[in-house]
Amino acid sequence: MNNKKMWIIPVTTIIGCCLVVCLLVGLLFPYNGGYVGSDVTNKVTNEITNKVVEYENVSVEDLQTAVNEAYEKVEHAVIGVTCKQVMSTGFVTSDVNHSLGSGVIYKREEIKTNGEISGYKYYVITNRHVILGDDETKEYKIFAYLGEEDLEFPATIVGYDKKVDIAVITFECTKYIQPVKIADSDELDKGDFVIAVGNPDGYYYYGSVTFGVVSGEARYLSSDTDDDGIEDFYSLYIQHDVAINPGNSGGGLFNLYGELVGINTLKLVSDEIEGMGFAIPSNIVSLLVNEYIEPGKEIVRARLGVMGVEVRSLTDYAVATSGGAYKEIPDIYNGETRYGIYVSEISKESTLYNSGIEPHDIILSVGGVKASRTYVINAKLNSLVDFQVGDEVEIVYYSRIKNRVVTTTVTLKP
Repeated sequence: MNNKKMWIIPVTTIIGCCLVVCLLVGLLFPYNGGYVGSDVTNKVTNEITNKVVEYENVSVEDLQTAVNEAYEKVEHAVIGVTCKQVMSTGFVTSDVNHSLGSGVIYKREEIKTNGEISGYKYYVITNRHVILGDDETKEYKIFAYLGEEDLEFPATIVGYDKKVDIAVITFECTKYIQPVKIADSDELDKGDFVIAVGNPDGYYYYGSVTFGVVSGEARYLSSDTDDDGIEDFYSLYIQHDVAINPGNSGGGLFNLYGELVGINTLKLVSDEIEGMGFAIPSNIVSLLVNEYIEPGKEIVRARLGVMGVEVRSLTDYAVATSGGAYKEIPDIYNGETRYGIYVSEISKESTLYNSGIEPHDIILSVGGVKASRTYVINAKLNSLVDFQVGDEVEIVYYSRIKNRVVTTTVTLKP
């Protein structure tokens, strides 16, 4: 199609610049194996209201109640996060809004004076792009904004990941706020109901809640993390159709139990695309925050150290006309579609260096993950949830020298 334009938009508001009726209400409730047969009772327990209901009598009002109660659990814990640029003219210095986003309180600590509680210190998850200015020569300040009180508090940056768009800030105030509960994002399925809470288009719409479903529990998107024009990093995201807009960045994606399942960060925008928002899964967020950012530990990711190409892209014609760069793909797939990573080069001192794997071999799986797509392996390594430096993992590969499939164990290196 001609004149097709698409943008990946971080959902942050930059200063200066249908309700969907779902009749799949059965998804609202716990299920047995994902299927309720005719020989199974239609009475189920709604874990949100703790009431036994007749399955066939479930109404839209029940769904609405669930959404209301989920929002009530998290409304105070989703706040505003403001990045302000320090502007000086002569003897006058002012803090001018640079960007506005959202944040999610996940931890609270008591502040005591003379043995008595005098306030609280809150830890907030947000996006890195919300709290970093775009000019290294300028000075910026971060503030936490509580919309119900219309008050902002100075915040401190604890740290952030330079690759995954996650950051942690802290602030102090006297108001008691209940932090959110973090769910297991691996339990998400397509079609699960979710809500987003944040500040679309700034604080005039503070605490907005939108509703939708999980469109894909595992999507892989690339990004240019060093601004050299090359997409160099793959991350895992939750795709959903919940309405998010600039200002939602750093806000939460929640299930109907009011538990955090993701941090909203971007959406796809074009004349032909709508309803494609993306959130960083809570399992990745939790690991980064608790094991690296909050303790101040350097984030180091494992690498295989291999240059290669997906076997699925190597047609017989491509192999024949490669001038020896690629050799014939062996018949090792037992009728399956050909897959794997065809090894072109291995970096010295990397994970696969001296592992027995050589150029022209084919990597079939890494730690049990089928190497059907290189971006899946890269995203798994990047997430830190499945693989970390120092882990021992099994590599299954076709050895050109031995002319058979071999399994070896390697220790992951950075």
